Amino acid sequence: MSAGNLARILQGRALDRRDVPGLHGEDGRSWTFEQIDLLAGGVAAALRAEGVGAGDRVAYYLTNGPETVFFLFGAWKIGAVPVTVSSLYNAAELAESVAKTDPRLLLVDDRRPEVVAEVLAGARIPLRSVGEPLAGVPSLPWRQEVVVPPVEVDPAAEACILFTGGTTGRPKAVSVTHGGTRESLMRLARVSTGSDSEGTAAPGARPNLIALPLFHSGGQHSLLFAFFVGRPAVVWERFGVDRLADLMERFAFDNFFFLPTMVFDIVHAERDLPFAGVKSVLVAGQAISWPVRRAFEQRYRVPILVNYGSTEAGHIAGWTGRDMKEGRWKPGSAGRVYPGVELEIRDEAGAALPTDAEGEVVVRSALTRGYVDDAEASRDLVRDGWVHTGDMGYVDADGVLFLVGRKRDMIKCGGFQVWPEEIEDELRGHPLVRDVRVLGRPDDRLGEIPVALVVRASDDTVTDADLTARLVAFARDRLAHFKTPRRIEFVPELERSSTGKTSRAAAPLPEAVEPSRAAAVSAETGGGR
Repeated sequence: MSAGNLARILQGRALDRRDVPGLHGEDGRSWTFEQIDLLAGGVAAALRAEGVGAGDRVAYYLTNGPETVFFLFGAWKIGAVPVTVSSLYNAAELAESVAKTDPRLLLVDDRRPEVVAEVLAGARIPLRSVGEPLAGVPSLPWRQEVVVPPVEVDPAAEACILFTGGTTGRPKAVSVTHGGTRESLMRLARVSTGSDSEGTAAPGARPNLIALPLFHSGGQHSLLFAFFVGRPAVVWERFGVDRLADLMERFAFDNFFFLPTMVFDIVHAERDLPFAGVKSVLVAGQAISWPVRRAFEQRYRVPILVNYGSTEAGHIAGWTGRDMKEGRWKPGSAGRVYPGVELEIRDEAGAALPTDAEGEVVVRSALTRGYVDDAEASRDLVRDGWVHTGDMGYVDADGVLFLVGRKRDMIKCGGFQVWPEEIEDELRGHPLVRDVRVLGRPDDRLGEIPVALVVRASDDTVTDADLTARLVAFARDRLAHFKTPRRIEFVPELERSSTGKTSRAAAPLPEAVEPSRAAAVSAETGGGR
């Protein structure tokens, strides 16, 4: 039995909570921890029969659901490496993901046969169907219960390849390790439960909803953390307010882990959700705006806690219920740096900066081996064991981390540094702004200017021109003149990535937006143009 192999987490639960339901689907199906382990063994045996062994990569193009749990642990049992591809990808994106990662096998289901058919036509690796039969794709016979103990793996061995769901640029394939993932889980367990040992939850503990998809690092870590502490997991296909309300009634969850976009949708839903009994909501993935956080907490009287981390660096900082009770919480922060995390704030030359000085957040971590598809980016990401997050911030005298923005998102306007998040937080405070995204756009005189893409709140009595003037004045009263948006663009919605983040890269250029979809109004703000 290998202490380093992530499959040992499930094996431990199958031994100490054998008959306890450990996995639930939204369709009413459920499996005990022992059944999960045995079905994962069936996957492991089927993969071995296909010639897959330790260190081999297996790409998964699967609709999110409880079966994905069997396939993750099945691969880990034999030391294979799941390559978790978003089930929302089209044929070109799937083919690109396979080409980047060079898997030995591609597993698909029957939910998007047109994509599978297109990829099959040009595939250079074998495809196997894990669902209903597909034309030209043999089935993988995995639905049998088999005892397969986890193989020994080195802690530094590759455990999974995840595609970053960032807000800028194209997704990168991140290689994460068995040992680094376990360290990250132990760190979170230590701050959440006061113990870094496994199986700390009571056998009758309520299940955790795995709100994020299992092709996403947040979804995988949520699943692994639930099993690590001994809680059951509920896995659904995708987030939706009505689906969430139904599962809340059935399972009476006592905590949640959401993306900010999910909280946004909950806040703006007409129906009230049954949050009675929920102790806290943990939010990660992106910064949550103050107006959205305040609206949620006022409506449901449930505190929102934050967790800061990344696919590449793991769990770094955050707030717990214990912190809130003991008065350590500081508004506007990313959280207290977790015990055991080695973190530095560095300047552009790589020198460590003192307390309260702004720079890039850099963390020592064994979680990632870098990007498998971009050697140059890997060298920039991991240097001498330190992961360069690309986030800019500072740490105060109490060890609390504050973030000011993304290094690559910073706007240089007339020589001044402008952080989009700061402008967004102010504009979200206006009653006629439902959501907003700020971008930097080239400008001949100032280099770059901030441009705000605004989703209006419903009010037909205010024209776009009037609202533009109001928003410019609103921003000017609260921000320095060089931070005030030089242009306001009204759009029906902000595009989100496949993981639910609001995308900067996908946001349209103001001059490219069709008049039928948005109305653009230039704004002279004075003092800088």
